[in-house]
Amino acid sequence: MKKVLIIISLLIISPVFAGVFEHPAKLEEISKKLPALESVKCKFTQEKYIPQSGLTLKSSGDFEFEKDKGVTFYTTYPIKSTASYTSKEYRQINSVITAVSSGAYSKLEKDFKFYFVKNNALWTLGLVPQKDSKTANYLKSIEIEGKTDISEIIIITKDLTKTTIRFTK
Repeated sequence: MKKVLIIISLLIISPVFAGVFEHPAKLEEISKKLPALESVKCKFTQEKYIPQSGLTLKSSGDFEFEKDKGVTFYTTYPIKSTASYTSKEYRQINSVITAVSSGAYSKLEKDFKFYFVKNNALWTLGLVPQKDSKTANYLKSIEIEGKTDISEIIIITKDLTKTTIRFTK
């Protein structure tokens, strides 16, 4: 009897802990629930886990998103550098952030399947490349979380490298 109660409890509680990728959503549903995102300058921290080596690389610095121009990272730790998402792999990330911030989700519709959850003010948007999309060759998923602004982005590439970027004011 005790085991049955535990199993029932887990079944009731588990939806609360379900990930965004368990909640497919339609584009028109998502666009009504996301806030309008504006250009922003803030601090960022980044952790990149590379499973082939078991290494986690950490960096931090200043982040700038200009609605009409794109994303730029001004890394100050561990070394100073400036990077904007313009390479083949990251150009897609830049276009995703630009589309999400401007509400132009239809630009992403041909390349991605959408997932979405919202709990009070906190929302999470998940994107998985369509199987026939060129993006599927190098990207497994993108998860974007926020309230009034984006607070975290998790990017998982095809080789399972996981990049977690957190933004703070």
